Amino acid sequence: MERDYESMMIIRSQLKEEDSEGIFNKISTKITDLGGKVLNAKIWAKEKTFAFPLRSRGAGRKRYNKGCYWLVNFNLDTDKLDELKKIIKLEEDILRHIIIRKEKGA
Repeated sequence: MERDYESMMIIRSQLKEEDSEGIFNKISTKITDLGGKVLNAKIWAKEKTFAFPLRSRGAGRKRYNKGCYWLVNFNLDTDKLDELKKIIKLEEDILRHIIIRKEKGA
């Protein structure tokens, strides 16, 4: 069953422009490879300061005070959503992410 989703991802702000674009393209490509469709994707905030520092995942556990917010709306089969979440979690430059299901007509 295909549903509409909205995702907000926080990317490290210290990345070069081409590295950020590479992450966006990788996630967008993965959505289409899984049979979904990217409806809208935009940078919500280029370099936003956090209320409290975020720690990265992995062995380094660095602290970050700023991040780039990326908002993407897409539709995807519910069975494929877990695979997309795994790909997002493996990307070290994504500090945090959330995926929510959008209601029809919203």
